[in-house]
Amino acid sequence: MPGVTISAGYGTGGSRIAQLVADELFLPLIDRAISAEVAAELHITVEEAQDASFSRSLTDRILGMLAPLASGVLGAGTDAAPAEAAAAPTDADLFRERVEQRLRGALSAGVVILGRAGSAAFRDEPDVLRVRLFGPKPRRIAHAVRAQGVDEATAQKRLAQVDAARAQYVRRLYGLDIDDPSLYHLQLDSTVLPEPECAQLIASAYRALHPS
Repeated sequence: MPGVTISAGYGTGGSRIAQLVADELFLPLIDRAISAEVAAELHITVEEAQDASFSRSLTDRILGMLAPLASGVLGAGTDAAPAEAAAAPTDADLFRERVEQRLRGALSAGVVILGRAGSAAFRDEPDVLRVRLFGPKPRRIAHAVRAQGVDEATAQKRLAQVDAARAQYVRRLYGLDIDDPSLYHLQLDSTVLPEPECAQLIASAYRALHPS
C-alpha cells in the first residue's frame, strides 16, 4: 500500500507542495475535496461529520424525517426510538469509513494524500510515508499574506479557524492529537525551506522507504 500523506497547517503551502510531490513521484494527488464528495453522498456536511456535538445517527435522522408521515404506522411515539437506532453508527463513523475506503482504494496503486487525517488513518501502514508541514504562526501568516493576497488580519483569522478545524477533524474522527509527533515520519518547516526543496525532501524520503 504505497503512498504519501501530507498534513499541512494553514500558511504552509500544502497544496502546492503536495502537487510538486505528486509530480515528482508520478503519482495522483487526492486533496481535501474528497470529504465534500463523501459528505454529499451521506447527505450531511463535513462540519456535521466532524463536530463532536453532532452525534445523531443516520438512522435517527431518517426516522425523524419519516415520523411526521408515519401516522402511527411505524408505531414510533415520542417515548423511545427503535433499538436499532440506538446502536447505529453515527454520521462521523460512516463518514470516516467512506473516506478511508476511497483512500485505501487509491493507495493500492500509489497516491499522494493531502489532509483528510491521512496520517491518522494510515498510522499503522508501514508503506505509507506520513509527512507534516508546519511553521511558527507569524511566518505562516506572512506566507499566507504573500501567497493568497490577503491582509494580515484576514490571514491571522483564517489561521486560527483552519488550524482549529483540522485539529478537530483528527480528534473527532480518530481520537488523536494532530500535533502528536508519532503520527509523522517527517516534519518540515515549509515557512523556511522553499517549496521545491520540501517536495524533493519528501520524494527522497518516499524513495528511501520504497527502494527499487
